[in-house]
Amino acid sequence: MRYGVVAALALVLGTTGCGHTHEGPVVATPAAQFHEYVSDDERAEGRAAQNALLADGSASRGDYEDAVARLRKCLARGDVRLVSHGWNPVNHQNMSLWYENPSMPEDEVAAYGDQCHAAHVVTVEQRYAEQHPPRMSGALLTEARACLSGRGITTAGGDGSLPELVHTAGPDRKRDVFECVSKGVAKLYPNKPFIVS
Repeated sequence: MRYGVVAALALVLGTTGCGHTHEGPVVATPAAQFHEYVSDDERAEGRAAQNALLADGSASRGDYEDAVARLRKCLARGDVRLVSHGWNPVNHQNMSLWYENPSMPEDEVAAYGDQCHAAHVVTVEQRYAEQHPPRMSGALLTEARACLSGRGITTAGGDGSLPELVHTAGPDRKRDVFECVSKGVAKLYPNKPFIVS
């Protein structure tokens, strides 16, 4: 289950009470999202640790990785395992972090993970993204440029991020850029859930 993404359950109901017909999906929030998995003390400790990491006004890779280490400990207290796929090669602004516990319902794993993430990582993660412009890994950029070239799109030497590739290609070719980057991710990082955005 991906951190930060709360899966909503869509229930399609043909009819509702009192003889009224309802068409379309009804979205329900999983009950696990209302359960408090992380104590108030843990939240306070996490906020204090994040504030200490950011005390100098900047967020480094080391700060981010320290916050993720605290996330791992928080998750372990609930028997949830952190699966880190490392830095996202699409932008290098965040790490691809997933939560696992096959013996727990997925909504509980997600809720536990989201609460630990909020307590220990979210502020550092946001500050890191604000202070570090997106940049694509060199290998992925090479793959994306080759794919775009095959589609008749010329890229410049200075377009080292997804937004810059979109700008170079033009708004009418944005889909091509996303498809080429996605193909590069699938080729270079098979079975790793990196988000292209």
